[in-house]
Amino acid sequence: MAGLAHAQTSKLDSLVTGKLQDLRVPGLAAAKVENGQVSWTRYYGFQNVEQKIPVSDSTVFHIASISKTVTAAAVMQLEAKGYFQLDDDINRFLPFSVANPLFPATPITFRQLLRHRSSIADNLDYLLPFWENEYHGAHISLETFLADYLSVGGKHYYANKNFAGVEPGSRFEYSNIGFALLGYLVERIAKMPFDQYSKTHLFAPLEMRHTSWSLKQFRSDRLAVPYQYSDSLGRYEKLPQGKYPDYPAGQLRCTINDLAKFLACWSNDGSYAGKRVIEARSIQLLTPKDMSLGFHTWFMYLLNTETPAYSHSGHGPGISTYMLYDPFSKKGLIILMNGELSDYFEWRKLIDMFYNS
Repeated sequence: MAGLAHAQTSKLDSLVTGKLQDLRVPGLAAAKVENGQVSWTRYYGFQNVEQKIPVSDSTVFHIASISKTVTAAAVMQLEAKGYFQLDDDINRFLPFSVANPLFPATPITFRQLLRHRSSIADNLDYLLPFWENEYHGAHISLETFLADYLSVGGKHYYANKNFAGVEPGSRFEYSNIGFALLGYLVERIAKMPFDQYSKTHLFAPLEMRHTSWSLKQFRSDRLAVPYQYSDSLGRYEKLPQGKYPDYPAGQLRCTINDLAKFLACWSNDGSYAGKRVIEARSIQLLTPKDMSLGFHTWFMYLLNTETPAYSHSGHGPGISTYMLYDPFSKKGLIILMNGELSDYFEWRKLIDMFYNS
């Protein structure tokens, strides 16, 4: 582990290995970013328990909702080019109308979507079968999925379930559908599919060669298998790989090294390998040093330091992920796991282990 003394590395490895056993998590990859570069990466456990394939630099993880930070970056690239302003009505760019039925005259804006304040709600009755890998029907395009969900008369439009009973902009409500809509807005504005836009304008310049929104892009022997631990059986239970229509909200897969390049670029004010990929102003807008200005997509995280930081987590069946960014020290941390961890205090322990190393 470059950047860490051998004794410190051995101690960290021992602590993390023990913690994973206690938490019943089969595999983990971690990376730390400092001074705009990846300072170290580390791998533990197995990406595939049955075949005893260890987690390595080629392991592809499903990063779940950390994907939203990448979607937000794509949105901000287009905003920086002047295609729209954050407080613009999104309906200017859509082929169908989106409005909260209780407040039809109040526009929904890009900023509200980025801040989870659009009043667009996640209808769990409809969405959980997708997120829990129970849907086995035909592929649904992003446009069809969103039109059916958000437009009056749509096949899955339910006014009192798909929208919160509050005016757009007035209240925080975490919205996966809102981020799927942001991905579709990128499609509409850039005039290319969202996955293709991401590949061309983010993944290629960042040299993220093992990153894709599509599961079919990866060989099966490179994928981290999602697991749940069964206490009654005393073993890990293998789960299917997730695939769902609101993919810009949480379906990105990549190696730890690729995601670390994205975070390194973010911590370097949007530059990577001498290239400008994201405007510094965009990064300051989403993750400002002065949090009273309001921040977008990322959430506040309190480190054991004098200044707060930003973070985003991701969770799904057999998936737990975390990404952290401190705008003051420019340090960052990523933890990707193919097991389930929801306990906040256990997350804190893991984060502190790595961040302070």
